Amino acid sequence: MHLQSVDTHLVVALHALLLERSVTRAARRVGVTQPSMSHALSRLRAHFEDPLLVQVGRQMTLSARALDLAPKAAEAVARLEQVFSPVERFDPRSSRRTFRLAATDNLELLVLPPLTRILAAEAPHINLRCRNIPADFAELLRRGELDAKLGRGGPVPDGCRSTLLAAEEIVCVMRRGHPASRKTLTAARYAACEHLMVSPHGEDQSAIDDELAERGLRRRVNLTVSHFLVAPFILSGSDLLLTVSARVADALARKLDLVVRPCPVGTKHYTLTLVWPGRSEDDDGHRWLRTAIQRAVADCPAPGGPP
Repeated sequence: MHLQSVDTHLVVALHALLLERSVTRAARRVGVTQPSMSHALSRLRAHFEDPLLVQVGRQMTLSARALDLAPKAAEAVARLEQVFSPVERFDPRSSRRTFRLAATDNLELLVLPPLTRILAAEAPHINLRCRNIPADFAELLRRGELDAKLGRGGPVPDGCRSTLLAAEEIVCVMRRGHPASRKTLTAARYAACEHLMVSPHGEDQSAIDDELAERGLRRRVNLTVSHFLVAPFILSGSDLLLTVSARVADALARKLDLVVRPCPVGTKHYTLTLVWPGRSEDDDGHRWLRTAIQRAVADCPAPGGPP
């Protein structure tokens, strides 16, 4: 298909409709009347031979074709904005940009204090908005609703980029005086303990449980919580055992006089990565943010190091 056969104004309307999932809100977002946006939706439906927005109950949802188009439309609009926006060189000292990050609370604990110091010294007007990591974080990155995701490494989503920040070691944390703290923690002793598990998305098991099963062992997870930061307070008053990254364990152990021991099972190492949308690869401000996050991670105390 030749581009001249397409009304490129419809790209902006398509992006707004798929983002807002409402003709009225899309019209308001673009700055046109509701009938104009409704007409644009009719033309888009005819062009793609697809309803795009489907009424389900009292809400509009995206068709399968619309879900496929959403990241492409978002990237196209971002490129158009770059083409027609005046060139402004990013200066962290004067920039008032707001960046949106997704991270688990344990990583916020480690990274945000040094990152906040970097911002205060070098970019005092830049704002950060941090939230938990949603299941659809990749889609939010592609749609421009998130700038970066900071978390455990894994497959890089389509349309995104990634870089390694650090390698993490898995350890066990318990209260001082816990029966398991008096002897070498073997796989059998580990399985015999009662466990606390942090499960942000509600899972009942982890890779550790799979390895225990391969060894003919099984642990009892007495309690799951959705946040890391509540876990040490539970540990300090119970005989539960928590399996967590060494950096987080070290930071929490200092505050509540907890004991850290090597984990005898499971994947003992994993990577911490930064993921961002490919469309932001060459953005000066985003490049500065990625470098600042890398520096903040480098400033995090190593496990067992000085506070």
